[in-house]
Amino acid sequence: MRKHLFLVLSLTTLLSATINCSNSNDDDDTTNNQQSVTTQYFHPPAWIQGTWGVTNGTTSNKLYKFTADDFILLVTGVSEQSMTGTIKSSPNGGSVDETANNGIQYNFTVKYNITTTIQSFEFRKVSATQIQWKDNSNGTWFDLVKM
Repeated sequence: MRKHLFLVLSLTTLLSATINCSNSNDDDDTTNNQQSVTTQYFHPPAWIQGTWGVTNGTTSNKLYKFTADDFILLVTGVSEQSMTGTIKSSPNGGSVDETANNGIQYNFTVKYNITTTIQSFEFRKVSATQIQWKDNSNGTWFDLVKM
């Protein structure tokens, strides 16, 4: 019995010394291993950031919203659809190809992996409060105002 008690105490002491004298720093491991990598798909230029839509003097419809890192489709009075969120929630993910990103043009194509779904958008700056959006289905440019 005495031998068994001595063995248990010895193992407990050895185990405690091993755990307490480890040369790893748990705090460093936690921050390095648990950082999530966030992919930024959109990089809208500063001139286009904000909410854009159409108005006829009586009614206004917000259509698009640009933030520093996202493009959001607005369905008036119903919902906001973050394109970054849509890509991330797609089962196979996707990518964004910003074909023009400069002082007067912001064009991009959203492609969803393992599908044939592609969405293309073209915007161009007219002034600080007006841009144009190209309807790719018929090639027509529409005026949008900052809201």
